[in-house]
Amino acid sequence: MTSAATKDLADAARKSAPWLVRFGRLGYVAKGLVYVVIGGLATQAAIGTGGRTTDSRGALRTIGEAPMGKLALGIVMIGLFGYMAWRLVSAVTDAERRGDEPTSIALRIGEVVRGLAYGSLGLWTFRYLTSNTDTGNPTESVTDRVLAMSAGRWIVVAAGLTVIGYALWQLYKAASGKFLKRLDLSSCRDQTKRWVTWLGRFGIAARGIVFGMLGALITRAGWTYDPSGVGIDQSLDALGAAPMGGILFGAVAAGLIAFGIFELATAKFRVMRAF
Repeated sequence: MTSAATKDLADAARKSAPWLVRFGRLGYVAKGLVYVVIGGLATQAAIGTGGRTTDSRGALRTIGEAPMGKLALGIVMIGLFGYMAWRLVSAVTDAERRGDEPTSIALRIGEVVRGLAYGSLGLWTFRYLTSNTDTGNPTESVTDRVLAMSAGRWIVVAAGLTVIGYALWQLYKAASGKFLKRLDLSSCRDQTKRWVTWLGRFGIAARGIVFGMLGALITRAGWTYDPSGVGIDQSLDALGAAPMGGILFGAVAAGLIAFGIFELATAKFRVMRAF
């Protein structure tokens, strides 16, 4: 590609940046709705009024089954793809101004991984909308395939420990308030700032607990060569079965709702760039 063509491509990308950011914000709305549904169903189960534990795909199915659900699911799908596009572009262009240090590169790779994860969820949503098919529990199927590989056991164990590390990082973020770093709350009233801070602390901590349990289940799957029972819904079930599990399960379920609402606030207040 010539330098002129490269410059034209870069100029076109920069012109589309405002739209890319808008789609990224829609992606935060989509994430928020998914977590509100997951937390809402789990809260109903915790207080005995119905509901169930589920994962992101189960939440999307629930949205799709509601009145006007297909339309809502289509908007969520666009948001998920938009979030993926914004994450990938911002990681490549270092729009978050992280720099080129090894730790910064690792964080930018993390952005790519998050973008691809939500992009795959968007692709699943598209397939569900167009063919109403469900491929089952993706975490179980991936774990099963990896276990069949040479040294697969240790790969799964390492993956589980990595998820536990991520969960601990989430708990640290919740305690330290680092999640506020990329939010612009300067124009908000003090009450709004307090609510956003509280929702973030509570929600991120609850999500960290769920991912910590998920990491433990993945680690156990690798150690025992048994991929069954690995997923977000199984993590919630395991929390409920723990000592004092009813209280913990109810608190985490409410926390997931709080995280979903926090993501909706993030869609409005996050400082976002594509370049």
